[in-house]
Amino acid sequence: MKNILYTMVLTFTFLSCKAQSTIIGLYEGNEYGKTENAYYKDTNNDFNKFIGTWKHTNGNEEFTIILKKKTQIMFTYNNKTFYEDVIYGEYKYVDANGVELVNTLSNIDSAFTSLSDYKIFGNTILNKYYAPVCNDCTEDEKRVKLVIIDPLRDYLSIRIVLRTVPNATNPNINDVKLVFTGGGWSDVPEGQPTTTRIPTNNFRLIKQ
Repeated sequence: MKNILYTMVLTFTFLSCKAQSTIIGLYEGNEYGKTENAYYKDTNNDFNKFIGTWKHTNGNEEFTIILKKKTQIMFTYNNKTFYEDVIYGEYKYVDANGVELVNTLSNIDSAFTSLSDYKIFGNTILNKYYAPVCNDCTEDEKRVKLVIIDPLRDYLSIRIVLRTVPNATNPNINDVKLVFTGGGWSDVPEGQPTTTRIPTNNFRLIKQ
């Protein structure tokens, strides 16, 4: 599948379906969104390793995310209805001075009707060659790219790329490396800030 970014998220409906006529792997083929009633599935369970609560701590600075997986979500785009597996979540960021700038964690169990109401969402699966290129990834390793939203500056286009790596002290468990990356063009309202309140540096997050 072509890894399409969620530039049309406001048109998507966050509903589950019961049956689909065609199952297509999210990472397979190049006909994404062109097959009526198709189910674009996380067939290899690439999402599962990212599900849970993850936290980065450095002095007073904290970055916490909660990620969950939802299956068979209905989308409508270009007069076609289809279904997808997705990751969604919420996050908290406390800066180096101990000031909490964003905290949407309480919304993680909210029954939003639109996927874009969550502050983290998406389902793009990347191999090592998709930007940002991962030179030390293995040939079959998969990462995920998600949208992340600053709730007070939702006009800014921000993406994060997640990769699992062995924990430094216990190789039997994994940490998550999080890389912020530009998401493309943003339509900034006149007089509004042009930078996000959340950091754009990279984090290593430990599962909680």
